[in-house]
Amino acid sequence: MHRLTLVAVLAGTALGAQAPAFEVASVKPNVSGSTSASTDDRPPGTYSMVNMALRRIIAVAYRLHPVLDRDRVIGPAWIDTARFDISARAPAGTPVEQNPDLLLQLLRDRFKLVSRVEMRDSAVYALVPARADRRLGPQLTPSSLDCSKKEDFISPQKPQCGILSTKDANGVIIRGGGRSLAELAKNLIGRVDRPVIDRTGLAGAYDFVLLFTPEGMAPKRDGIAGPNLDGTSLFTALQEQLGLKLEPQRGPVEYIVIDRIEQPTPD
Repeated sequence: MHRLTLVAVLAGTALGAQAPAFEVASVKPNVSGSTSASTDDRPPGTYSMVNMALRRIIAVAYRLHPVLDRDRVIGPAWIDTARFDISARAPAGTPVEQNPDLLLQLLRDRFKLVSRVEMRDSAVYALVPARADRRLGPQLTPSSLDCSKKEDFISPQKPQCGILSTKDANGVIIRGGGRSLAELAKNLIGRVDRPVIDRTGLAGAYDFVLLFTPEGMAPKRDGIAGPNLDGTSLFTALQEQLGLKLEPQRGPVEYIVIDRIEQPTPD
């Protein structure tokens, strides 16, 4: 098996700039014995994790799915059993999307984390055209948006530049405006049981609307209006609505290998 080892460093650190960090952070072991865990980033600028296993914290810091991708974090056995409460405040104006970067720096500062990213050949889903003629589905079209000049986020009322996922009693709606299919593939990670990579061969930006019912979610039929009342699976929705499909293949997948990690001093 071919492996390519990369050193995991923040871009700012690589350039000699100071790594982003929380202004204030508290880390305490949670010994409640509960298996319930939660995260919260409200109000803006605050961040908290309650009773979170360390392996899941590391997964979140690397932008992996904390449950489905937990096996992609390779480290000592105690990172599964040790649970922590983290309460932190980000610098003013820090976008919520940067929280994983701040969390990663906290792990390096407080847990003395030393880790690296290894690319390993693994089972994946490849996002590919569903039809031999590569014809797109009715809800996937080349985009005419000029996202270089747009600052607004996509919204349920008016598709603009970006990707927005919403969930209600009827299922999940993923709306995209001016986005690549690689970005769509990334958005599907965590919704299926293996990583998703774009192998459509379709370049450029697209607008799309994808409606489906997640596995295990029963669509309600009590008069609630909605676009997705028939329990359509993600696999079926991709083919019928976008003209794409998820094909089991092998491909390079990021694994996080921990070389060093310590129990923090609680504060």
